[in-house]
Amino acid sequence: MGQYVQNSLISGEVVEAEATISWMSQFWYFLFSAVTIPFVVEAAAIIVIPIILIAIAAINVLTTELAATNKKVIGKAGFIRRVSVDMPLAKLESITLDQGVIGRIFNFGTVVVRGVGGNRVGIPYIKSPLDFRRMVMNLMDARESAQKSSASI
Repeated sequence: MGQYVQNSLISGEVVEAEATISWMSQFWYFLFSAVTIPFVVEAAAIIVIPIILIAIAAINVLTTELAATNKKVIGKAGFIRRVSVDMPLAKLESITLDQGVIGRIFNFGTVVVRGVGGNRVGIPYIKSPLDFRRMVMNLMDARESAQKSSASI
C-alpha cells in the first residue's frame, strides 16, 4: 500500500481493494528510450534522453496510487503536479474507464472517479481497471445493502 493511501486512512477504515500500476502503461517511454540508444554511440550528450525517459516512466509508476476502503476511494497521481481523490462511497456517483488501444492490449487504463456534484478525477496507468471498478461497485453495493437492512430494523 502506498504512503498517500496509508496517510489518508481514518479510524476504523480498512483497505478493501488496491489498484496496482502497470509498467506496460509506460510502453512509449521505453520504446522512445530504446530508439534513441543507437544514437548514443554517435553523440555522448544524447545518453541523457533515454535516462530522462526512463526516469519519467519510473516516476509515473511510483507516484500513482489508488485504493478503495470500506468508507471511501483514495487516489493520487503525479509527483510535481498532483491530482488526488478522496471520495466517500456515499458520494460516489460512478467509476468509468478510459482505455486506448495500447491500454486494451496491455490491460491498463485511467480510472475516472465521478462524485455527486460533478467532481471528476482520473487516475492513470491502473492495471486491470475493470477489476478495480468491479471491486468498488461491490463495495458500494454492500454498503447500500447494509444501509437498507439497518433502516428496515
